[in-house]
Amino acid sequence: MREKTVLVIDDDEMNLQIAKMVLEKKVKCRVICVDNGREGIEILRNERVNLVLLDIMMPEFDGIETLKEIRADDNLKNIPVMMLTAMSGVENLKKVYTLGVKDYIKKPFMPADLISRVNKKFAELEPDETILLLGTDIEELKSMQKLIEKIFDRESVIATNEAEAQKILNENKITLVVADAEIKFVDGFRILNFVSNESKLAEVPFTLTTSEKILELVEKINAPKVEVNNKNKLANVVTSLIGYELDVHV
Repeated sequence: MREKTVLVIDDDEMNLQIAKMVLEKKVKCRVICVDNGREGIEILRNERVNLVLLDIMMPEFDGIETLKEIRADDNLKNIPVMMLTAMSGVENLKKVYTLGVKDYIKKPFMPADLISRVNKKFAELEPDETILLLGTDIEELKSMQKLIEKIFDRESVIATNEAEAQKILNENKITLVVADAEIKFVDGFRILNFVSNESKLAEVPFTLTTSEKILELVEKINAPKVEVNNKNKLANVVTSLIGYELDVHV
């Protein structure tokens, strides 16, 4: 699965160094460190970040101001945030709570506590859906992957041949198979046959589409006239709109 990324925003250089060293070594995640909230916002707008560790007390554009800006941005508002604070002031905690943050780590933090809290948060954030993307054009598949992960915030994996697809299907909980419409018929048929004959995979939706069709699908999902019982479930969304959004549904 894709490596997770943590953004640490803290004006204390020692805290940044410790957090980076500990998390990269023990949690095995990518860590980006910045010393102010404004730079942190720019990182969030240009990088895929799974978790933000945000210091409350910073001399310019403090943690509460930074958090307000994150929550006010439609593209950033759902990014999980944990506060780093040396203060236990009730007022500050109330402010971040009203902005949707219930988790905070007291400073100075112990490495073991930091590791435990971040691992626990990652476990809570694990998606319950993983999409398998099939095809022979790796660039087209990466384009689809980028769209799905950005728009639906779902994990996705890529397979370019039958062997890779079978291995992924056997080893992972796949809830939707999306094949590039340009996939070779024989390859697509073999994979479909494998999915159909495996009892644990028989109910997994199997669709053929393109990056352009995915964009059209997103537009339909966001349209007020479209009603989907569980908008956050990508498989449900796709199967609900299958008749006119995707080229083929097998």
